[in-house]
Amino acid sequence: MNIVDLLGWLGGGMLAICSIPQTIKMIKAGSSKSMSLLFMWLWFWGEVFTLSYVALGSFSLPLFVNYSINLTLSVVLLKYYYFPKAYYEKAEQNSKKS
Repeated sequence: MNIVDLLGWLGGGMLAICSIPQTIKMIKAGSSKSMSLLFMWLWFWGEVFTLSYVALGSFSLPLFVNYSINLTLSVVLLKYYYFPKAYYEKAEQNSKKS
């Protein structure tokens, strides 16, 4: 592995894991309503388009891994935005009453 590959893996790895703490925080909170919806949608589509570019054009494994992980995490945050944990707890309570 040469220095350029090492730099690619280090950068891709750091960018891939930098959103993990925020995702964990939102999962524990049960909602991502405190985050900007515009930010989350821009992040999601940025990841989709850039992952497509990397996969279909100038393929780079470190970038592919980075964008794949970040796309997954952005989907989790969007899920918690539209379907917060409180929503599921309320639905469960209603179904138990029936």
